[in-house]
Amino acid sequence: MRVLQNDGSSLDIQEEEILYFSSYKNAIFVHTKEGEFVLPTTLSDLWVAYKGKGFERLDRSNVVSLSNVDSYDAERKIVLFNQGEQFATVSESNEARLKKHLAGRKKDSSQENKDSINKQ
Repeated sequence: MRVLQNDGSSLDIQEEEILYFSSYKNAIFVHTKEGEFVLPTTLSDLWVAYKGKGFERLDRSNVVSLSNVDSYDAERKIVLFNQGEQFATVSESNEARLKKHLAGRKKDSSQENKDSINKQ
């Protein structure tokens, strides 16, 4: 994906590097561990393009890569990335869906650990 840097130059980033997309003051930002970049599109268009690739719209301002979510803080209603250095908000209406996804991911991880131990 080609994004714009603060100096106006463009940069290619890989899909795996994307933590989430956000909307602020009519601009769309791509957030990675390395920083945030401007993207000339709409959040709705991004969600349509990426929803089949593990991204979910968690509120009206964010489209999140669920595979890059480190944890969920239910009290503050935020998902955390990059060891808690970055976060995105979650709407109440999307909270149950997020919790279900994270529980399924934890269950899959637990099963992989059991399979690995059994092979040894």
